[in-house]
Amino acid sequence: MKIYVMRHGRTVWNEKQICQGRSANRLSKTGKEQVKNQAEKYKDIKVDIIFSSPLMRTMQTTNIMNKILKAKVVKDNRIIEVDQGIFTGQRKKGLTDEEKFELNQHSKNSGMETYEEIYSRVIDFIRFLRQNYKGKNVLVVTHGMIASYIEKIGTSLELKREEIKNYSTFQNAEIKKIEI
Repeated sequence: MKIYVMRHGRTVWNEKQICQGRSANRLSKTGKEQVKNQAEKYKDIKVDIIFSSPLMRTMQTTNIMNKILKAKVVKDNRIIEVDQGIFTGQRKKGLTDEEKFELNQHSKNSGMETYEEIYSRVIDFIRFLRQNYKGKNVLVVTHGMIASYIEKIGTSLELKREEIKNYSTFQNAEIKKIEI
């Protein structure tokens, strides 16, 4: 199976460096252009199915990609953005050092989704793909951290949460291919 993991295009909140969390933000003009450019680059790849986070910015990304790819689209909450709790809507530059530390810890005290919860839902999603889409080409449209977890866990279900110390960063509209 080939999994093409894609982070959504840039949003206005990305441009303003505001924590988005699960808010309903739209792609910016730049974000739409980023996605159109990626769709054009991947137009010759046959995609059997597209899984998308249900948030507005990922669905916009999915719809732009699918104008060219023309595949079945399935919304999946397992690949939704990380819940950033009380930090949702806050400017990153305005956070104190203590708040930045808490944001990076994914503390339940701040209403955030923990790293363990993120890991659990991503590994469940990958197991689902392995069981149901062998030999297929799958596009997954999601968010930065979730895309990174999919990339890291994708080839090794034996990987433990504590082994994911430095996950990679996906740029807006970036696509990476993983073969399982």
